[in-house]
Amino acid sequence: MKHWILVAALMTCCLSGLAWDSLSHSSQAASVAQAGASTDKMQTTRADFQKYCKAMEGRWIGEVVWVADWPGFGKKGEKVTGYSDFRISHNGSVMQGRFNAGPGSGIGLYHYDAGKKQIQGRWVSSGGSVWNQVIYKKAGQWHEYETGSVADGRPIVMSSIRQISNDGKTHKRVGSTKIGGKLQDPLQDVWHHIGN
Repeated sequence: MKHWILVAALMTCCLSGLAWDSLSHSSQAASVAQAGASTDKMQTTRADFQKYCKAMEGRWIGEVVWVADWPGFGKKGEKVTGYSDFRISHNGSVMQGRFNAGPGSGIGLYHYDAGKKQIQGRWVSSGGSVWNQVIYKKAGQWHEYETGSVADGRPIVMSSIRQISNDGKTHKRVGSTKIGGKLQDPLQDVWHHIGN
């Protein structure tokens, strides 16, 4: 029972944070447009959200190379094994994610924002970093645009494509990351589905 109370409290906090973020940071849409993608092109449907959740659901093991020094996780260039778990809940309206690699961990929450017509996600790590995601499908592939900040306040901007193969059992994330305006090593994580 205590576990579910903690999960409910975390979800309430995350959803409150997403609502506050939407209300108080309307400039994010402007920064997305400046990154070369209009917000219209980042729109999707609730049916797409359900497909994305199905593609992500379950337990995963990943070959991760840190593209930067991540507080609480490791140094740039280090190779680690990552573990993640994604669960759909609340009548299909929410997907919760958990991530562990090295000494660090993270928790994420995904939902569909009908007003913005976007799949949105928010991750918070044990190292104090925060990521806000907009996920959309383009040319048959899932694109993930992320903004946020490292614990020391430097901004994070990531743009990646999730390449799915092996009947959905292998996901490779490729893309670019900027921290504090400086380009980092290319993103090249590979994840393998190991069960539900």
